[in-house]
Amino acid sequence: TMSGLLVAASVAGAVLLSAPMVPPRSRSIICQFGAAVSDLKQKYGVDKFAARASAIVGDDQQAMLRVLIAEKDADAAEAALQRVAVWRSGEGKSTVDAAASGLAAAMATGKWDNGKLNALAPSSAKIAPYLGASQIQTLSSKDGAWLIYVIRAGAIDDGKLMSQVSKEELADYFAFVKEVHSRVAAMRTDASGKLVGVVTVNDLSGANLFGSSAFRDALSLASKTAAPLYPGLAGPTVLLNLPPILNALIKLFKPLFPPVVAARIKFEQGPLSKVKDLAELLPSSPDNAVRNQFLDDVVQMVK
Repeated sequence: TMSGLLVAASVAGAVLLSAPMVPPRSRSIICQFGAAVSDLKQKYGVDKFAARASAIVGDDQQAMLRVLIAEKDADAAEAALQRVAVWRSGEGKSTVDAAASGLAAAMATGKWDNGKLNALAPSSAKIAPYLGASQIQTLSSKDGAWLIYVIRAGAIDDGKLMSQVSKEELADYFAFVKEVHSRVAAMRTDASGKLVGVVTVNDLSGANLFGSSAFRDALSLASKTAAPLYPGLAGPTVLLNLPPILNALIKLFKPLFPPVVAARIKFEQGPLSKVKDLAELLPSSPDNAVRNQFLDDVVQMVK
């Protein structure tokens, strides 16, 4: 379990009611998670694409596969890989290196140590007190096909958080988080032979719709920056337990959503509504009924 990791785009989309950035083949991406990588590579022509992509990503065929799933054609996929490579070797290099070091430290003893990972995150000392196990959880689905990122926005004291950091510092922290997510999904994909993706679950129980504008700005900045840099990683976003006014607005405007956005965003009521503290999801023993019920709920929500 990786607690204390936040996906910025989901919170921003939920609090602001703005549509997240959605790849053009979002429905296709969602359908591929859990499928055998060997079958997907054949389906999307990875071997053929490797002739033009290897100069950018070497022999990383998983990166080739993800971008082919996400983009409309090989030309767009090659351009996306190039954009990502420029960022990773330039502006984003410190983030990439920090995430690699953090993961190595977290797994050094053979048992996950989230504290060592967070210690290497940008501005960790200022941010970590506000983004802990009660605010964010990162779980694995029972079948291993998904990483499930659970955020309870109402448990984040965004005013105090933003009194400690700038929006740029918080955006840098979220970029680190996204890189960690990508690396964990890649490792699990390699280990299982099945493509692992991300489900983001944003529980809006108790959310303050008029919270810190600086916090919203930081989330928006992080989302716009990071979303294009991780093609083929994100799956559906589930918004849980919206306040009545938001729920009414969603019912009014959802029919107007473009089909690709509607396929990506799910709205549900009920799951987690009786869970007082997200930390209850943390123990991963088979006897954790709260965790098990939530994992079962996620399966039903993303079908």
